[in-house]
Amino acid sequence: MVYRGDEAAEYTDKTMKTEHTGLQVRMFSAFSMEFDGQPVNIMRGSGTKVLQLFAMLLMNAEKELPKKELLSNIYGQSQGADPNRNLNNLLYRLKKQLVQWGMDGANVVMEGGFCRLETDFPVTVDALVFQQKAEKALTMEDSGRQTLLEEALEIYTGDFLEEYGTELWVIHRAQELKRLYFQAVSALGGDYVKSGNLYRAREVYHNAALLFPFESWQLSEMDCLIELKDYDDAYAVYQNTERLYDEELGIMPGQEYRKRLDVIEKNSMQPARRLSDIADMLRGKDSGGAYYCYYPDFLDSCQILSRIAERTGQSIFLLLCTWSMRGSKPGAEKDQLEKQQMEILRETISRVFRKGDIFTKYSRCQYLVILCGTGRENGVKAFGRLQRVWKEREDTVGELSYSIDSLLGFRET
Repeated sequence: MVYRGDEAAEYTDKTMKTEHTGLQVRMFSAFSMEFDGQPVNIMRGSGTKVLQLFAMLLMNAEKELPKKELLSNIYGQSQGADPNRNLNNLLYRLKKQLVQWGMDGANVVMEGGFCRLETDFPVTVDALVFQQKAEKALTMEDSGRQTLLEEALEIYTGDFLEEYGTELWVIHRAQELKRLYFQAVSALGGDYVKSGNLYRAREVYHNAALLFPFESWQLSEMDCLIELKDYDDAYAVYQNTERLYDEELGIMPGQEYRKRLDVIEKNSMQPARRLSDIADMLRGKDSGGAYYCYYPDFLDSCQILSRIAERTGQSIFLLLCTWSMRGSKPGAEKDQLEKQQMEILRETISRVFRKGDIFTKYSRCQYLVILCGTGRENGVKAFGRLQRVWKEREDTVGELSYSIDSLLGFRET
């Protein structure tokens, strides 16, 4: 029988006499284990189905799993001509693996069409401990509720079994645990708000926003900061959220964020100062080279510069710089390479282009540059300089291409 959480510790102290300190399993984010205080070397690749089987047995420690459920979870529709043989082979491999891990006191038993894991040492699974604590806390109304919720939220460090996130059984269990996490965050944050402990409430919502940045936990975090009259930090949360939505989704945050921004702006009036002091503050630091800003601010800059150009006759051009690479690489490797090359390109643009130019990241592989007071020919020359400096670096791969057009939509004379 496998025990978990506080129950495992209590059972061990009272009734079990074993030389083993037990097995600790972490399933939030990456799958990892410690046995008798030492890390377990988990095999990958060919052992994926063995690990999934072990994970399923661990997550169902208090009940037996039907053979049909195991076959469906592990093989889906591709069970082969002899699914029972496949499962028996998998069970044999798991038993062999348990011995290699030094877990001699563990055994996998298949009886009457049901499978279970038996151990003579305590087993603690973080996902089960989280579930146990969160469900218990949500039914409580006394002071111990907050402590239990805090302990539960501290355990939840990411999605359940992320590396197996495409498996249906993992998806279903991950959704259940995520819903429970959201309920725990709402409950604990709400308790802190009611008791006036807005700093702790903000911390709860902030941690939730770090794990799930597109679930709008930032709204609750901003509400806490606004209530605390900490408008600078509230605005920083808005800016970070706006940047995240722009870079990852290509959209702006919803209307609820705009409502908070309006409140922040109304309450962020500065104390009276001399104009010279204000000018010094607004000039900022002279970093040289082109000025980088996030896309929403870039849009504002385009609007302002267009109006100035229409009045003064100054020419303004847009340069779209695109990085590309031939051939295909695995998804994670490609994403990492793309991120690295775009960071190099950003640094090079900042160095090569002029101090009066403004640029932003437009897409995963493109930067957009405003060229002020220049013509098409000079814009092409500027790209040529960028390409030359970029290629001189030893850590660059791929190719750069460009397109250029007038911001005002007229032909240069």
